Amino acid sequence: MLVAGWSLTKACNLNCIHCYNASGKRDPNELTLDECLKVVDKLKNSGVVAINFGGGECALRHDFIDLCKYIKSKDIAISYTTNGTTFNRIKDHLDLFHDIGVSIDFADAEKHDWFRGRKGTFEQAVNALEILVREGVNNEIVTCLTKLNCSEGELQKLYNLSHRLGVDSWRLNRFRANGRGIDNKQGLALSQEELKNAYTYLSHFNREGILTPEPIFRSAFGGNYYFPGDPSGFTAFRIQPNGEVSPSVFLSESGGNIRYQSIEEIMNSDIFRRIRDRTPQGKCKQCSAYYHCKGGDAGASYLENGHFNGPDPLCWLDSKEKKPRVEKKLENNWNVHELYLCTLYIPIGEKNGK
Repeated sequence: MLVAGWSLTKACNLNCIHCYNASGKRDPNELTLDECLKVVDKLKNSGVVAINFGGGECALRHDFIDLCKYIKSKDIAISYTTNGTTFNRIKDHLDLFHDIGVSIDFADAEKHDWFRGRKGTFEQAVNALEILVREGVNNEIVTCLTKLNCSEGELQKLYNLSHRLGVDSWRLNRFRANGRGIDNKQGLALSQEELKNAYTYLSHFNREGILTPEPIFRSAFGGNYYFPGDPSGFTAFRIQPNGEVSPSVFLSESGGNIRYQSIEEIMNSDIFRRIRDRTPQGKCKQCSAYYHCKGGDAGASYLENGHFNGPDPLCWLDSKEKKPRVEKKLENNWNVHELYLCTLYIPIGEKNGK
């Protein structure tokens, strides 16, 4: 079972300081709609069951809905992560989407708008979520966890906002220094202690009935998983706007171009083989959690150390300490990101165990 991430465009109407894709201007070599339709056929034939569209802001492409309709006709689930400002372009087509995530990084409008580079974005994001909740579309707040919002106070405010809006889930991705984020690493990158404190606080929220695809979190606090370690390069990959395919959503290194190559050829490339051929290094060699953690976030390890083997640069765990029990398990109604990348779900709504 494969899940594909698809950065359909680099076009974006915001200027977020953390953006791993350095989105802004459209790539002149983006896949055309006809090429995209052929890509969908390749994905279907290779066993892809779900696609997540992410940044740039995909709805800025005038043919986005046409592409989604074709994907839907192929019985492939569609997940969409958006900044919320283009919601009017998709609001009449919500039946196409399995789930929609809207980015909110602070519960305070002024802070969020500053982080995203434009006034009014917080209000637009909240309005989009209110409609999704009202229409019964599977939804989530998506937060990039950085040095600026990792305190208990900021996290509690975001949790309270999630409850007030009545969203299904709150999902957190820790900051990775890639794209525009490289230039802002010093002010955004988490330390081990900051991640430990944030995750310890988040561990108190109920997570039953939902997977924990973030290996470090489940190694410390427990949780189920579908695939050991980071699914990147195993069950998941990312298609870039120009057709290059990376094993991880947070990496730009390519294993080939889907315009000209099959999924099988790309996944047999050197970069994909290396991300799958992880060997324990350092404290991972003695850690009892390695069977499911596999060194943590492979992309983070690569960005920091130039290899995929771990230990995860933000892992604070002592390999000799006893770890909680973790089991392989997949619910029937899984969310696309549970099989796609190292991310942390906090269930909020009733159907997620409130």
